[in-house]
Amino acid sequence: MNTSKIPVAVLTFLVAQLGGAIWWASQTSAKLDLVVGDQHMKLVKENRRYIQEVIIPSYEINDNWDNPHHNNWLKAGGWKD
Repeated sequence: MNTSKIPVAVLTFLVAQLGGAIWWASQTSAKLDLVVGDQHMKLVKENRRYIQEVIIPSYEINDNWDNPHHNNWLKAGGWKD
């Protein structure tokens, strides 16, 4: 038997793996286009509106609260990017 031949099962497996990788990459690319696109900003604004109009009133809080720890952190420089 010649040792340079690759069995058909191995070739079929590798072709299936390559096809799966190409399919996965195309799905990832489509999701990236969604995140980068204009729909992402609309989603962010809608989420913020939902938080302000539904979540915050349901807990009877507001988003103008004063947190002395956060204020001290900001005075100290915050993240210092």
